[in-house]
Amino acid sequence: MIVTSTKAGELLASGRLDARYHTAPAMMIRDALAGLADVELRTLGDYASVWAPGRFKRTYAADGEEFISYLRPYDVFDYLPFEADRLSRARTENLDNYLIKAGDLLQSCSGRNLGPLTIADAHLAKFALSHDMIRVSIDDQADRFYTLAFLRTSTGQHLLRGDLSGSVIDHITVEQVAAISVPFVRSVQRGVSDLMRHAMELRERARIRLDQVTQDFAANLPKPAVRERRAAGWALNAAGLNGRLDAAFHDPAVADIRAALKDAGGVRARDVAESFIPGRYRRYYVEAEHGRPIVSGRQLLQSLPINLKHIAARSFDYSDYELTEGIIAFGAEGRAEERIAQPALIASDRAGWLANNHVMRVRPNPGVNPGWLYLAFAIPQVQMQVKACSAGSVVDAVNPSDLGEVILPPMDNALGNAATTCWDDFAEASKAESRAIEMLEAEIAAATSTI
Repeated sequence: MIVTSTKAGELLASGRLDARYHTAPAMMIRDALAGLADVELRTLGDYASVWAPGRFKRTYAADGEEFISYLRPYDVFDYLPFEADRLSRARTENLDNYLIKAGDLLQSCSGRNLGPLTIADAHLAKFALSHDMIRVSIDDQADRFYTLAFLRTSTGQHLLRGDLSGSVIDHITVEQVAAISVPFVRSVQRGVSDLMRHAMELRERARIRLDQVTQDFAANLPKPAVRERRAAGWALNAAGLNGRLDAAFHDPAVADIRAALKDAGGVRARDVAESFIPGRYRRYYVEAEHGRPIVSGRQLLQSLPINLKHIAARSFDYSDYELTEGIIAFGAEGRAEERIAQPALIASDRAGWLANNHVMRVRPNPGVNPGWLYLAFAIPQVQMQVKACSAGSVVDAVNPSDLGEVILPPMDNALGNAATTCWDDFAEASKAESRAIEMLEAEIAAATSTI
């Protein structure tokens, strides 16, 4: 139990009676920041435009209608966000209010993991985003990247979460975000801003390039044949059931693309890589300094893993769950119509991290290009095969042995190398961000420790 005392005047000034508000670390942090010397304390709303569009009715695009791709709030944290839906350009009211603007900070404002934020780049600017994310527009580029770094520090996150409201789901408002005090630490201000800008530029370039490389790879391969609507059904001999009675597994479009990839020189996944999932384990979660980071299939796709946990060595033998550089990993459980099987290529920043027992590992055989293997699993021609082989009454799951029978396209080392370079850039961007945030946190800690 956390206990603190407060004055009646503070209760009146805040208008808050909930204990969580008055015991939050943000209370002490605000007092500490106010007493700092050689630090310029600026209220975010004084130098930034903080706003959020109103709630909107999603009007989805019909086949053949002009559309804008739509993202859900937490999609913006992915390495390579892809559309969750398509909105009608003509029939969605006030659509321009929801278009992402490059350079804006995008701040999560509701949910149990409230707090994370990112910066919009040219790739994100191709999408629309729901009202449930606050936009922060800062004209001065140096201030913009410094503010991003500060709000990503533990101090900034405590301030963001220090004024939560909501009886069931946590919320923060535009006014609460605008009222946050940002300490501009002169000694590191320029260095922090430059590192964060460098990280954004690396990630932006990698996103745009990887998106194009993936499209180029898929474009040179056979396309699924156009058949009648699936609702019309199809015939199948009993001998062809192969122990599976679920319709998706026997979708004629999947059979067509498998045959087309074989004819084009494709190979079975088991002939070029080893696929495996480790077993279940006891979960002993600890603070970061006492364990290793462990990710889920969803977190694998995020450049900034949301709600990242760390696990103690007594949970399991680390070597069985460790991610190594150059392997492909993806969530092997979930919904086939959503993110199950969306791959990530493990680069230097995630090597040594752990992944849970719901994550598929695909380790390329010697001489197999890891970038090509990533592209192979990322393209629609293979995604539809993997999703079709998943099974489950409630949660869809991909089995390693079924995955081994998936037909991959012929190897392309040139595009594979380009994809690997993109993931290396993602890794360097993450490292640059970490250095900037650690630099700023160290200066803030040193300054507040003397108060």
